[in-house]
Amino acid sequence: MNSSIKKMWPWLTLGLAVIVLLGSFLVYFMGKDMSPGSGSSVTAQAKTAEELQGYEVIDVNVSNDGFEPGVIEVKAGVPTKINFILTRSVTHVKSVGSQALGMDLYMQKGDNYYTVDENLQPGEYEIHCGMYMIYGTIKVV
Repeated sequence: MNSSIKKMWPWLTLGLAVIVLLGSFLVYFMGKDMSPGSGSSVTAQAKTAEELQGYEVIDVNVSNDGFEPGVIEVKAGVPTKINFILTRSVTHVKSVGSQALGMDLYMQKGDNYYTVDENLQPGEYEIHCGMYMIYGTIKVV
């Protein structure tokens, strides 16, 4: 038995070192927001009531289950901001996009405002999360 341990100890030591190293990385990065929009200026957030003055604000809760409400009604010609509220920082939903609207909004936990184009024509516009797993609709009436 002693001879088998003497032959395997370098591999056991290497395996233990790899486990400790990977565990250290996991602990260090766990809880850190590593998404593309985290901490950068691409996240659109209004911080004061003055910035929201003159806009109709529509709140939309964002979770792993989807957008609530799933259909967001916007009035044509009315200045509108959609507030995508991300309640959890650990989620796979980190962005909202729409090719038809030219929307690409990276979100952080809390309020994330998107300004709807006032000249948007009535109709339905599909929105989705950045991974194309969750869908919703912006309906302009």
